[in-house]
Order: sequence, then structure tokens, then C-alpha cells
Amino acid sequence: MGAIEVVMGLYSTVLPFAVFGAWLALALWDLAGAVRDGAVARGGAIGWALLMLVVPVLAPPIYLVTAARLPRWLGATFVVGGIVGYAVVLLVTAALGATG
Repeated sequence: MGAIEVVMGLYSTVLPFAVFGAWLALALWDLAGAVRDGAVARGGAIGWALLMLVVPVLAPPIYLVTAARLPRWLGATFVVGGIVGYAVVLLVTAALGATG
């Protein structure tokens, strides 16, 4: 097993956590700004925040695409970009494993 296979394997293992962490941080940051601006009530923000912390795989992407103050295209770009980026890493890792 070469160094590139090891690096790609490690990257494919860590990348989902980085993507979910980025989604969560961006969604919570946007939610805090919405509360500060008065666009979202505190009760609604607490509900969203709890949902994001309990279901971190689904709630932040849903928030970013549907409820964020960000333009919808930008939230969708973050979500789809994370998924596509991870899929590319998985495909490269699988291709390296198949050839090695």
C-alpha cells in the first residue's frame, strides 16, 4: 500500500466529519444572526439548534437550504458541494484501491 492510498483512505475517513462540522457551524452562525436581527424568535432558534445538535447529518443541510438567511443558491452550494466533494474522494480512493 503506497503513501497516496494511505492519505486518501485517511482523508475519506475524516472528510465526512469535517463536512458535517462545517455545515453545523455555518447553520448555527446563520441562526444566531437571524435571532440577533429579529428574523427568528428565540423559541424557534432553540428548536432549530437542538435539532441540529441531535440530528447533525440532516438538520444543518435542511436549514441551510430552506431556512437560512443566506441566498438559497449559496446554501444549496454548500450542501451539494460537500456531498460531491466527498463522493469524489470516495471514487478516487476506490479507484486507487482497485488498482493497488
